[in-house]
Amino acid sequence: MYALKLMTEREGRKVEESHYLGKMYRLEFYPVVDNPDIVARLEYTTKDGVPAFDIKRTDHAYITTVTGDTVRVICRGKTPSH
Repeated sequence: MYALKLMTEREGRKVEESHYLGKMYRLEFYPVVDNPDIVARLEYTTKDGVPAFDIKRTDHAYITTVTGDTVRVICRGKTPSH
């Protein structure tokens, strides 16, 4: 069983979120030239559909087991250049 651990910014506040993904997920990475803001899209299935998360390049995002062991690092958060 997998979970998404996401540290992001919502409405100007830094938040940490955990989302249960179940047994399977789909992770698609985007090159910077195709999308400068989004590093990846994560999809998983539920009874009612296929929810998706867009992972921003400034986010910290990890796939973990439900017990908290890191399985995959998606993004370690890049500071936007000014």
